[in-house]
Amino acid sequence: MGAFVTGRCPSCGNSSIFGVSTKTCVGCGKIVCNKCVPNWRGTFLIKQSAEDALGQGALYETVGFCSDECFYQFWQRVLAYPTGDSIGTDVENFNKEWVKYWNNSILNALSMSTNHEFAEKARYAVQIHSERWVAFPWLDSSNQPFWMAQKSSYSAKLALAQNLERCGRITDSAKVYEELRFYDKARELREKDRHIVIKKTDVSVNINALLQQVKDSGLVAVYRCPNCGGTLKIDKGTRLESLRKCSHCGSEIETMELTDFLRTILS
Repeated sequence: MGAFVTGRCPSCGNSSIFGVSTKTCVGCGKIVCNKCVPNWRGTFLIKQSAEDALGQGALYETVGFCSDECFYQFWQRVLAYPTGDSIGTDVENFNKEWVKYWNNSILNALSMSTNHEFAEKARYAVQIHSERWVAFPWLDSSNQPFWMAQKSSYSAKLALAQNLERCGRITDSAKVYEELRFYDKARELREKDRHIVIKKTDVSVNINALLQQVKDSGLVAVYRCPNCGGTLKIDKGTRLESLRKCSHCGSEIETMELTDFLRTILS
């Protein structure tokens, strides 16, 4: 952000009869001139105006930092923005979710600035964000990813992998961990997934055998659904398919719970 001040620079005292051109640090809000801060210590862009009806002509403002300390403090606030709930578990739309997260993390960091004008500009930039003309570009002039954006994207993808793991989507989680080069973690999850598949197969075999024992013994057992309390009669005419779901509430019946029940009545 630039301004034109007659007289002296409020930071270094530089003066000129023609006035002093100043700029404001996006991190600390300090007003400086080209003498005390000849070059910004890092910059980024904030979208100023929406593109026209043909998708052309969006304008951006370059903002910067008066010192390395301001630069790193600001981006630390950006990178500290919580990821988990913001990223979710949508693998196919991860990039879109990350862009929303990137926008919100910068907006949050700017809202903590001493200069509220930057926060207002950032809020407007988010409102006019579009896929082609984004609020805060993550590519530099050579079309390479801005390294802070790379850090943010990496953190977001790690959060995606962790969210998928928490939800039990082991295969999806392992794939994302592998993309992040967490090879040991990806292998651990895949081995865990194989163990679960084998265990389910064993339980399925066991329940068939147990059900046959109930039929051979001529027993009649009553299983109570843990979800609704409804009763399911198990006798010589019962088929395994009828025990997959409760006939009263439609909830799925845990195979392992049913296996334990049958073992109890046969013991």
